[in-house]
Amino acid sequence: MRVLPKTDEDYPPMLLVRTHYGDDAAWQRLRTALDQPWVFDARDEEEGSVKEKILCVDAPEWADATPADILAALTAPEDGEEPEECGWDVVFLADRVGMEGAEVSLLAVSTDPEDTEPCRIPAVETPHEMHCNLALGNMDFSDFADF
Repeated sequence: MRVLPKTDEDYPPMLLVRTHYGDDAAWQRLRTALDQPWVFDARDEEEGSVKEKILCVDAPEWADATPADILAALTAPEDGEEPEECGWDVVFLADRVGMEGAEVSLLAVSTDPEDTEPCRIPAVETPHEMHCNLALGNMDFSDFADF
């Protein structure tokens, strides 16, 4: 059975699930892109860039998983109860399209069933910005759908 972690942290790390295992070099390029510090606000420019914590799920049982598979695992009810919240506002998928493209990208999937469809975002800065703004409630998922 495939299981994904849930969280009750106020500001959890980014959740990244690897779903493409055909190119380890592309996975390393993606990890390098995500490891770049980014600037959130003017204070960061003065004090230094921010590095987000990332929780990576790098397990082959998630190969070729779809957004629906990911959401089902994140909201799976425990002991026959109602589906529960997973604690993340967004989960990022490292899929075939994102890792094989000329520019490394991620598929961003909202955990709110009322939000828009998943959207593709550049792997440099945008996932950090998206995760941060959604966790703080500054922006909505749909604000990023046009990236």
